[in-house]
Amino acid sequence: MTAFTKDGLRALAGVKSYDRGVDYVDDVDDLQVDGGKIFATVYGTEPYEVELTVGRRGLDGVCDCPWGQEGNFCKHCVAVGLVYLCRREHGEAVPDRLDLRSYLTSLDAQELVALLMELAEGDRNIRRRLEARAAGDPVGAADAQDLRKRIDRALRVRGHVDWDGGWDYANTIGGIAEELERLRQAGQGAAVASLAQRAMERVAENYEFFDDSDGQIGESSRALVVVHAAACAATGGDPVTLASWLLERQLGDADVPELSIGDYADALGEVGVAAYGDQLRRIREKRSRRTDWRTDALMREYARARGDIDLLVTVLARGSRPDYPAIVGVLTEAGRDREALEWAERGLAAADGTYDRRLADFAATAHAAAGHGDEALALRRAQFERDRCLAVYQALHAVATPDRWPELRAWALGLLRYDASTARRGLPGWQSPSMLVDVLLWENSNEEAWQAAVEFGAVDGQWLRLARLRAETHPAEAIPVYERLAESEISLMKNDAYAEAAGLAVQITKLYDRLGREADGRAYVERLRITHKRKRNFMAELQRRGL
Repeated sequence: MTAFTKDGLRALAGVKSYDRGVDYVDDVDDLQVDGGKIFATVYGTEPYEVELTVGRRGLDGVCDCPWGQEGNFCKHCVAVGLVYLCRREHGEAVPDRLDLRSYLTSLDAQELVALLMELAEGDRNIRRRLEARAAGDPVGAADAQDLRKRIDRALRVRGHVDWDGGWDYANTIGGIAEELERLRQAGQGAAVASLAQRAMERVAENYEFFDDSDGQIGESSRALVVVHAAACAATGGDPVTLASWLLERQLGDADVPELSIGDYADALGEVGVAAYGDQLRRIREKRSRRTDWRTDALMREYARARGDIDLLVTVLARGSRPDYPAIVGVLTEAGRDREALEWAERGLAAADGTYDRRLADFAATAHAAAGHGDEALALRRAQFERDRCLAVYQALHAVATPDRWPELRAWALGLLRYDASTARRGLPGWQSPSMLVDVLLWENSNEEAWQAAVEFGAVDGQWLRLARLRAETHPAEAIPVYERLAESEISLMKNDAYAEAAGLAVQITKLYDRLGREADGRAYVERLRITHKRKRNFMAELQRRGL
């Protein structure tokens, strides 16, 4: 439980969230530990529940605030971690979390019923889950119709439901799926198939009323699909009827749950899958006069389910713009490399003007592997003409023989210099000047890279790298670059940017010292302090660095 530090918290949260977390330290309440977990409540805009986990892989944190729900280590997690570390540092005991299981085990049946009823009356989500469990309990249930009514009640919605309500509803769906799975395992497959289908229909009908921006309802409804498919497989119902139902749902207007033929492969069997394909083909024929992305997508799924590579290629090639990268991927995975290369070259030669780097990479790599050096080089050269970037330049270098590289290099750099010059003049160019600098830096042609940056310009990250290289041999030329970059960081007015600027100021003073111009270095720092004296955090950062 001592496997994390303040620096670790800062690294997880980032400087901004860490600093905000410091402000919430006094709002942490009910701190408890249980094994490798730390629990607490943090009172922000509303009470938030925080759980920190300390394991072999380090520290992890979960919070139910909006930022935490997106998977971030939020300011509330930081606050809890800081309070825990403070108490440990001062030798203060952190109470163990109450063992609720032992307490509940000690209650008799009547006490447990009273407790659950009290909780259900005060929490709509708990009540829904208990109703779903009651609906799934065959003991005392008159028939499937009664169970269906109970599930209808649990999934009923009146009017728009906000984001928090969406999470409650998603939990209700998950609870229903769990209870249906329990019933299925108890041998009630036929009832479960009907009930799961009913539940999916209710969710689909009500989906428009929810804020499902995090996709929680869509995700939880997938659990209903899983249990429904398993129940259908267990009951051995009519596969043709199931195929018709599945296709109807997929082509309908419902957004959730997402259904795939792969989900129902076991339930459909060979007969059902074939029936599904026949029905889908008839539908596609009726819609053949227009592009229909939905039936095309379903046909791709069907082809994959059947393992029919030729059908899949046919579907992917349908229309005026075949999906060449997908076709190449399918054929390569199937071990049909020769056909894959043919499709890649067909895509590169397509008259529609499309270009995909993946096709060029595949074709050039395939030719190189086959020992066709001239073909690979021609492809890479043509690729660089269309896609002038560092990755393609590196690929061109990789396939060129040593005797041909000087000529190719001059040609490629000539194109990049032309691009850089047109960009500088404000004319349409292939790339910004930074691409030329990137290429020269990759080659370790540092002098050429510096001259290119001076002539055509560069981005800040490149200037920083160039200045570090230049400082070794030409410190006087590096100083103005560092000074400009420091001002750029300061202008961001963020603590991490202030830290970067202060670090650059340290480097600047060291370069002045190397040049025997210590007074100029002190004058520079003084100018910083005068110009930015109102930026207290930056002044503190300079102080911390000894400036």
